[in-house]
Amino acid sequence: MLAFLKESTFKANDVLFRAFNILKKHYVSVAGLCFVIFLVSQLIAFSASYFDYLELWFRVVLMLLSIVLFFGLQLVLIKRAILLSQGIEHANLMQYVPSTKQFVNFLFGLILCSLLGSILTLLIGVLFFPLVFMHVDKDFITYEVVPFLSAIVGGALLIRITFFPFFILERNVNFFRGVKLSLAFTRGNFFRVLTVFFLLGLSSLIAYFLLKIGYWYIAVFFMGISTFLFIPLVSLAMAVIYTDMMKEYKGSDDPELFKSII
Repeated sequence: MLAFLKESTFKANDVLFRAFNILKKHYVSVAGLCFVIFLVSQLIAFSASYFDYLELWFRVVLMLLSIVLFFGLQLVLIKRAILLSQGIEHANLMQYVPSTKQFVNFLFGLILCSLLGSILTLLIGVLFFPLVFMHVDKDFITYEVVPFLSAIVGGALLIRITFFPFFILERNVNFFRGVKLSLAFTRGNFFRVLTVFFLLGLSSLIAYFLLKIGYWYIAVFFMGISTFLFIPLVSLAMAVIYTDMMKEYKGSDDPELFKSII
Protein backbone atom coordinates (compact mmCIF):
# COMPACT_ATOMS: atom_id res chain seq x y z
CA MET A 1 0.00 0.00 0.00
CA LEU A 2 2.82 2.41 0.87
CA ALA A 3 4.56 1.63 -2.42
CA PHE A 4 1.29 2.31 -4.27
CA LEU A 5 0.85 5.67 -2.51
CA LYS A 6 4.48 6.54 -3.21
CA GLU A 7 3.96 5.80 -6.91
CA SER A 8 0.75 7.88 -6.93
CA THR A 9 2.60 10.79 -5.30
CA PHE A 10 5.41 10.54 -7.85
CA LYS A 11 2.91 10.62 -10.72
CA ALA A 12 1.08 13.54 -9.11
CA ASN A 13 4.34 15.49 -8.80
CA ASP A 14 5.07 14.82 -12.48
CA VAL A 15 1.60 16.09 -13.42
CA LEU A 16 2.05 19.27 -11.38
CA PHE A 17 5.52 19.88 -12.82
CA ARG A 18 4.25 19.61 -16.39
CA ALA A 19 1.16 21.72 -15.64
CA PHE A 20 3.35 24.40 -14.05
CA ASN A 21 5.61 24.51 -17.12
CA ILE A 22 2.56 25.01 -19.34
CA LEU A 23 1.26 27.73 -17.02
CA LYS A 24 4.57 29.59 -17.15
CA LYS A 25 4.35 29.82 -20.93
CA HIS A 26 0.64 30.65 -21.09
CA TYR A 27 -0.06 32.35 -17.78
CA VAL A 28 -1.82 35.38 -19.27
CA SER A 29 -4.37 33.38 -21.28
CA VAL A 30 -5.11 30.75 -18.60
CA ALA A 31 -5.04 33.00 -15.52
CA GLY A 32 -6.80 35.68 -17.55
CA LEU A 33 -9.72 33.33 -18.22
CA CYS A 34 -9.86 32.44 -14.51
CA PHE A 35 -9.91 36.14 -13.64
CA VAL A 36 -12.70 36.85 -16.15
CA ILE A 37 -14.76 33.99 -14.66
CA PHE A 38 -14.19 35.50 -11.20
CA LEU A 39 -15.31 38.94 -12.42
CA VAL A 40 -18.42 37.46 -14.04
CA SER A 41 -19.32 35.65 -10.79
CA GLN A 42 -18.94 38.90 -8.83
CA LEU A 43 -21.01 40.79 -11.40
CA ILE A 44 -23.76 38.16 -11.14
CA ALA A 45 -23.71 38.42 -7.33
CA PHE A 46 -23.86 42.23 -7.57
CA SER A 47 -26.74 42.14 -10.08
CA ALA A 48 -28.70 39.70 -7.89
CA SER A 49 -29.00 42.36 -5.18
CA TYR A 50 -31.03 44.50 -7.63
CA PHE A 51 -33.34 41.73 -8.87
CA ASP A 52 -36.27 42.97 -6.80
CA TYR A 53 -36.20 46.30 -8.67
CA LEU A 54 -36.28 44.76 -12.14
CA GLU A 55 -39.15 43.61 -14.34
CA LEU A 56 -39.78 39.85 -14.37
CA TRP A 57 -38.89 39.42 -18.05
CA PHE A 58 -35.63 41.29 -17.53
CA ARG A 59 -34.75 39.08 -14.54
CA VAL A 60 -35.25 35.97 -16.66
CA VAL A 61 -33.13 37.34 -19.51
CA LEU A 62 -30.39 38.44 -17.11
CA MET A 63 -30.39 35.07 -15.36
CA LEU A 64 -30.11 33.14 -18.66
CA LEU A 65 -27.31 35.40 -19.88
CA SER A 66 -25.46 34.95 -16.59
CA ILE A 67 -25.74 31.14 -16.79
CA VAL A 68 -24.55 31.03 -20.41
CA LEU A 69 -21.65 33.42 -19.78
CA PHE A 70 -20.43 31.91 -16.50
CA PHE A 71 -20.58 28.23 -17.45
CA GLY A 72 -19.65 28.90 -21.07
CA LEU A 73 -16.41 30.54 -19.94
CA GLN A 74 -15.65 27.54 -17.74
CA LEU A 75 -15.97 25.24 -20.75
CA VAL A 76 -13.71 27.57 -22.77
CA LEU A 77 -11.12 27.33 -19.97
CA ILE A 78 -11.32 23.51 -19.94
CA LYS A 79 -10.95 23.35 -23.72
CA ARG A 80 -7.98 25.71 -23.62
CA ALA A 81 -6.34 23.56 -20.94
CA ILE A 82 -6.94 20.35 -22.94
CA LEU A 83 -5.37 21.77 -26.11
CA LEU A 84 -2.36 23.10 -24.19
CA SER A 85 -1.85 19.73 -22.49
CA GLN A 86 -1.83 18.13 -25.96
CA GLY A 87 0.84 20.56 -27.17
CA ILE A 88 -1.56 22.66 -29.27
CA GLU A 89 -0.70 26.26 -28.39
CA HIS A 90 -2.63 28.03 -31.14
CA ALA A 91 -6.09 27.09 -32.37
CA ASN A 92 -9.02 28.65 -34.17
CA LEU A 93 -11.25 30.68 -31.84
CA MET A 94 -14.28 28.52 -32.64
CA GLN A 95 -12.46 25.44 -31.32
CA TYR A 96 -12.76 26.90 -27.84
CA VAL A 97 -16.46 27.75 -28.07
CA PRO A 98 -18.70 24.87 -26.87
CA SER A 99 -21.65 23.81 -29.00
CA THR A 100 -25.20 24.08 -27.70
CA LYS A 101 -25.29 20.29 -27.19
CA GLN A 102 -22.06 20.35 -25.16
CA PHE A 103 -23.24 23.27 -23.03
CA VAL A 104 -26.63 21.65 -22.29
CA ASN A 105 -25.00 18.33 -21.37
CA PHE A 106 -22.51 20.08 -19.08
CA LEU A 107 -25.25 22.07 -17.35
CA PHE A 108 -27.46 18.99 -17.07
CA GLY A 109 -24.52 17.14 -15.51
CA LEU A 110 -23.98 19.84 -12.90
CA ILE A 111 -27.66 19.75 -11.93
CA LEU A 112 -27.67 15.96 -11.63
CA CYS A 113 -24.47 16.02 -9.55
CA SER A 114 -26.09 18.52 -7.17
CA LEU A 115 -29.18 16.32 -6.86
CA LEU A 116 -26.98 13.27 -6.31
CA GLY A 117 -25.17 15.07 -3.50
CA SER A 118 -28.47 15.90 -1.79
CA ILE A 119 -29.72 12.31 -2.16
CA LEU A 120 -26.43 10.98 -0.78
CA THR A 121 -26.68 13.21 2.28
CA LEU A 122 -30.29 12.12 2.81
CA LEU A 123 -29.38 8.42 2.56
CA ILE A 124 -26.52 8.77 5.05
CA GLY A 125 -28.86 10.64 7.40
CA VAL A 126 -31.45 7.86 7.17
CA LEU A 127 -28.75 5.23 7.66
CA PHE A 128 -27.51 6.81 10.89
CA PHE A 129 -30.90 7.92 12.22
CA PRO A 130 -31.38 4.69 14.30
CA LEU A 131 -28.44 5.86 16.45
CA VAL A 132 -30.84 8.41 17.95
CA PHE A 133 -32.74 5.54 19.60
CA MET A 134 -29.42 4.36 21.05
CA HIS A 135 -29.21 7.70 22.92
CA VAL A 136 -26.54 9.17 20.64
CA ASP A 137 -26.81 12.98 20.57
CA LYS A 138 -29.06 14.00 17.66
CA ASP A 139 -27.16 17.24 16.97
CA PHE A 140 -23.88 15.31 16.84
CA ILE A 141 -25.30 13.01 14.16
CA THR A 142 -26.95 15.85 12.21
CA TYR A 143 -24.15 18.40 12.27
CA GLU A 144 -21.02 16.25 12.65
CA VAL A 145 -21.39 12.65 11.47
CA VAL A 146 -23.68 13.13 8.44
CA PRO A 147 -21.80 16.13 6.91
CA PHE A 148 -18.43 14.45 7.48
CA LEU A 149 -19.42 11.15 5.86
CA SER A 150 -21.25 12.97 3.06
CA ALA A 151 -18.08 14.95 2.31
CA ILE A 152 -15.91 11.81 2.28
CA VAL A 153 -18.22 9.68 0.11
CA GLY A 154 -19.28 12.61 -2.08
CA GLY A 155 -15.68 13.74 -2.55
CA ALA A 156 -14.59 10.26 -3.60
CA LEU A 157 -17.46 10.04 -6.10
CA LEU A 158 -16.73 13.54 -7.41
CA ILE A 159 -13.12 12.60 -8.13
CA ARG A 160 -14.28 9.57 -10.11
CA ILE A 161 -16.69 11.56 -12.31
CA THR A 162 -14.81 14.89 -12.39
CA PHE A 163 -13.62 14.37 -15.98
CA PHE A 164 -17.08 14.14 -17.56
CA PRO A 165 -16.85 17.73 -18.95
CA PHE A 166 -13.61 16.76 -20.73
CA PHE A 167 -15.32 13.90 -22.53
CA ILE A 168 -18.30 16.09 -23.38
CA LEU A 169 -15.96 18.63 -25.01
CA GLU A 170 -13.47 16.21 -26.56
CA ARG A 171 -15.73 13.38 -27.72
CA ASN A 172 -19.00 15.27 -27.97
CA VAL A 173 -20.79 12.63 -25.88
CA ASN A 174 -23.79 13.12 -23.59
CA PHE A 175 -23.51 13.44 -19.82
CA PHE A 176 -24.22 9.79 -19.01
CA ARG A 177 -21.58 8.45 -21.37
CA GLY A 178 -19.16 11.10 -20.12
CA VAL A 179 -19.67 9.83 -16.56
CA LYS A 180 -19.13 6.20 -17.62
CA LEU A 181 -15.91 7.14 -19.41
CA SER A 182 -14.72 9.19 -16.43
CA LEU A 183 -15.35 6.25 -14.08
CA ALA A 184 -13.49 3.91 -16.43
CA PHE A 185 -10.54 6.26 -16.94
CA THR A 186 -10.09 7.06 -13.24
CA ARG A 187 -10.24 3.40 -12.27
CA GLY A 188 -6.79 2.72 -10.82
CA ASN A 189 -5.91 6.45 -10.90
CA PHE A 190 -7.96 7.54 -7.88
CA PHE A 191 -5.05 8.22 -5.53
CA ARG A 192 -3.13 9.98 -8.28
CA VAL A 193 -5.99 12.42 -8.86
CA LEU A 194 -6.63 12.74 -5.11
CA THR A 195 -2.97 13.61 -4.47
CA VAL A 196 -3.04 16.32 -7.14
CA PHE A 197 -6.21 17.84 -5.67
CA PHE A 198 -4.75 17.70 -2.16
CA LEU A 199 -1.51 19.42 -3.16
CA LEU A 200 -3.34 22.10 -5.13
CA GLY A 201 -5.87 22.67 -2.35
CA LEU A 202 -3.23 22.85 0.38
CA SER A 203 -2.87 26.64 0.06
CA SER A 204 -6.63 27.15 0.52
CA LEU A 205 -6.62 24.84 3.57
CA ILE A 206 -3.73 26.79 5.10
CA ALA A 207 -5.51 30.10 4.42
CA TYR A 208 -8.72 28.78 6.05
CA PHE A 209 -6.78 27.59 9.13
CA LEU A 210 -4.96 30.94 9.45
CA LEU A 211 -8.26 32.83 9.22
CA LYS A 212 -9.66 30.64 11.99
CA ILE A 213 -6.78 31.45 14.35
CA GLY A 214 -6.75 35.16 13.45
CA TYR A 215 -3.66 35.55 11.23
CA TRP A 216 -5.49 37.67 8.67
CA TYR A 217 -2.58 39.12 6.69
CA ILE A 218 -0.80 35.80 6.26
CA ALA A 219 -4.13 34.21 5.31
CA VAL A 220 -4.66 36.86 2.60
CA PHE A 221 -1.20 36.04 1.25
CA PHE A 222 -2.07 32.35 0.92
CA MET A 223 -5.47 33.22 -0.57
CA GLY A 224 -3.68 35.31 -3.19
CA ILE A 225 -1.38 32.40 -4.05
CA SER A 226 -4.41 30.15 -4.35
CA THR A 227 -6.33 32.61 -6.56
CA PHE A 228 -3.56 33.63 -8.95
CA LEU A 229 -1.51 30.43 -9.08
CA PHE A 230 -3.28 27.29 -7.88
CA ILE A 231 -6.70 27.88 -9.44
CA PRO A 232 -5.22 28.26 -12.98
CA LEU A 233 -2.94 25.30 -12.20
CA VAL A 234 -5.95 23.10 -11.31
CA SER A 235 -7.38 23.37 -14.84
CA LEU A 236 -4.05 22.53 -16.45
CA ALA A 237 -3.28 19.69 -14.03
CA MET A 238 -6.66 18.07 -14.71
CA ALA A 239 -6.10 18.46 -18.46
CA VAL A 240 -2.65 16.83 -18.18
CA ILE A 241 -4.13 13.91 -16.21
CA TYR A 242 -6.92 13.58 -18.78
CA THR A 243 -4.44 13.55 -21.67
CA ASP A 244 -2.29 10.93 -19.90
CA MET A 245 -5.29 8.73 -19.16
CA MET A 246 -6.39 8.97 -22.80
CA LYS A 247 -3.00 7.56 -23.84
CA GLU A 248 -2.99 4.81 -21.19
CA TYR A 249 -6.60 3.67 -21.42
CA LYS A 250 -7.07 0.26 -23.06
CA GLY A 251 -10.76 -0.33 -22.28
CA SER A 252 -13.98 -0.01 -24.22
CA ASP A 253 -15.11 3.23 -25.83
CA ASP A 254 -18.50 2.67 -24.19
CA PRO A 255 -17.70 0.99 -20.83
CA GLU A 256 -20.30 -0.66 -18.63
CA LEU A 257 -21.22 1.55 -15.68
CA PHE A 258 -21.08 -0.94 -12.81
CA LYS A 259 -17.86 -2.59 -13.98
CA SER A 260 -16.18 0.82 -14.06
CA ILE A 261 -17.21 1.85 -10.53
CA ILE A 262 -15.08 -0.73 -8.69
